[in-house]
Amino acid sequence: MSTTLDYVVATGDFIAEWMEDEGINAAELARRLGVTPKHVSELLSGKAPLSHPLALALERVTGIPSRLWNMYESGYRDALAREAAGADLVAQHEQAKKFPLHYLRKWGFITAPARERAETVRQLLGVLGVASLEAFEVTWTKGSVAYRRAAARREDAPALAVWLALAERHHDGLRDVPAFNRPGLEALIPRLRALTRQEPVAAIEETVTALRETGVVLCFIPAVPGLGIHGATRWVSGHPVIQLSLLWRSDDQLWFTLFHELGHVLLHGDQDLYINGEQNAAEEEANTYASDILIPPSFERRLPRTRDIAAVRVLADQLGIAPSIVLGRAQRKTKDYGWGHGLKRKLEFQMKPSQS
Repeated sequence: MSTTLDYVVATGDFIAEWMEDEGINAAELARRLGVTPKHVSELLSGKAPLSHPLALALERVTGIPSRLWNMYESGYRDALAREAAGADLVAQHEQAKKFPLHYLRKWGFITAPARERAETVRQLLGVLGVASLEAFEVTWTKGSVAYRRAAARREDAPALAVWLALAERHHDGLRDVPAFNRPGLEALIPRLRALTRQEPVAAIEETVTALRETGVVLCFIPAVPGLGIHGATRWVSGHPVIQLSLLWRSDDQLWFTLFHELGHVLLHGDQDLYINGEQNAAEEEANTYASDILIPPSFERRLPRTRDIAAVRVLADQLGIAPSIVLGRAQRKTKDYGWGHGLKRKLEFQMKPSQS
């Protein structure tokens, strides 16, 4: 008799193989095991599960260790469960289409092709961290995590939930992040402001590291098409988690959004989800914080009112910030967005985010 595991074969098939090798029938096996012929019949057909006591009895009758019989049984029951689960996943596919599946495939979070419905749903559930889409509805609408409930109330809840869930995967449980240090974050602000003048990729890496040292997690999750969100802030296990989407892919928007989100961390409580662009008092306060940190009100009148790139550079040098930030503020003031684009540095996601 072979002892090679085959998880799609019923345990009874292995028992029948041993019976054939030994030349005994079901009635004889029942007598040796001390069970009824009906029980052996159901065991051979896969209708009755193999119990641990019966596996020990089989060990004594066959000489084959009970652990192998238990492994056969466990593999068979697991295969049956997976077959049933596969059908259930297929049944959820229509509901799964409400989520941004194309986006998740583009960035490698779903690797299953569209034709593989069960695997597509399984990988989507893995992103969301739930066992089923029904569990997703309960978790995000009635669960204990406030920011999830806030996200679930929005019309764009499926797309927003995916975007937020990807950041949850990114911070990996916050195991190695130190406790939030508010004075440390406040002292860090001038350094972050000065980093706006540096090459963006290196500046971002330094910013992520520096913020982490103060207990703040900063991550970049690609924008979901149609979601229209530059950034969001929420608190997870006592830590501020800031995620940015690089929606407009320019360095001035990156830095303004970052300081906007840091405004939420320093100005507002830890019980809500703050989404950049919403119309409420907290968003206005965060906008004012970012504006005043980057360009103090006393410098506002010195913003160029015409297409004067030289004046932009001079003011940026005096403020110690990137020229693109001064340009962006001048454009918003004058409503003239048709100039100075060479001062803005473009940012791109160069590779698919990690699925770890």
